[in-house]
Amino acid sequence: MSWNGWGPYMPPDFEMIWGWRIAVAVFMTALGAMTMLLSAFYEARKIKGIATRYGMIAGWLFIIVALVFFVIDLGVPSRAGNIIFIGWVNGRLAQSWMDWGVMFLGGMFLWGLLYLGSTFIKPLQSPAFLNALYYLIMINAVLATVYTAYLFAAAGGKSYWWNGSLPLLWLSSGLGYGAAFMLLLGRFVKLERGSDIAKLRHFLHELSWIDLLAVVFEAFAWALFLSVAFSNHVEAEIPLTQLLFQDYAPYFWGFVVTLGIAIPLLLEIALMRTDPLGKFAAYAIPVIFLAVMIGGYTLRYIVIATAYYYHPFTPLLQATSQWGPWWS
Repeated sequence: MSWNGWGPYMPPDFEMIWGWRIAVAVFMTALGAMTMLLSAFYEARKIKGIATRYGMIAGWLFIIVALVFFVIDLGVPSRAGNIIFIGWVNGRLAQSWMDWGVMFLGGMFLWGLLYLGSTFIKPLQSPAFLNALYYLIMINAVLATVYTAYLFAAAGGKSYWWNGSLPLLWLSSGLGYGAAFMLLLGRFVKLERGSDIAKLRHFLHELSWIDLLAVVFEAFAWALFLSVAFSNHVEAEIPLTQLLFQDYAPYFWGFVVTLGIAIPLLLEIALMRTDPLGKFAAYAIPVIFLAVMIGGYTLRYIVIATAYYYHPFTPLLQATSQWGPWWS
């Protein structure tokens, strides 16, 4: 049977409960939240300009895209509000991680809207208000990034996701996405017109360090995730085999490890030894950005997708592992 979709073939009868749309939503959440976090982090330190302003606006737009994909995946967009207010009538607002998550994303949308408003509305331009807004953005960004890790870990019947290192993997990789995007803005959009070159170099050098450390921690988080998953439960070994050695192995070793971790790591190390405003950086930074984005989305997708390979629990017949949406 021919298959033109992304990833290994999965029969239509065994479509995933959470698939590529949720992977896009989770990826855009991390990219948007961490881009806004880094923009707020620098503006709170009075290192601000065109790059941080564009970063905040772009991060806000990424959050909107994430919300759109979450709503699309619900299947009934007209009832999207139910996942926030599902517990309202019983006095249990946000009674699940999914409800909390949409509230976190709603918070990021609101803080981004207030930031945009501060550009035009004078009362919103006071230093006290902006400082409070920056810290709210940073705190909310961390919550928005990691909540889906807790959502997956709380999903019943998927021992592959019952992993305490998943929030660390989500946070470290998400920080890498945001740093790579801000590095791209800083290199080509600059901080502000006529800004001090030394200040711009320091800005780019610091972002390179953040991205480098994020990639290192992502590699560590993957090692921890795999170790915990293998020792956690025998059922977790079945999807892990798919991830490491079978259908999804090319995507893991090729896109996630090589493209998303190894290449950015080597380029960031090389970038540390050169001028961030030089010719090498002009080529290296876009490559880092593209590698991190492709590897980042693939990371989210395969963590979701491989969980749907399981061994049916039945003592009545000789069962083999298979793809399917049922909780194992």
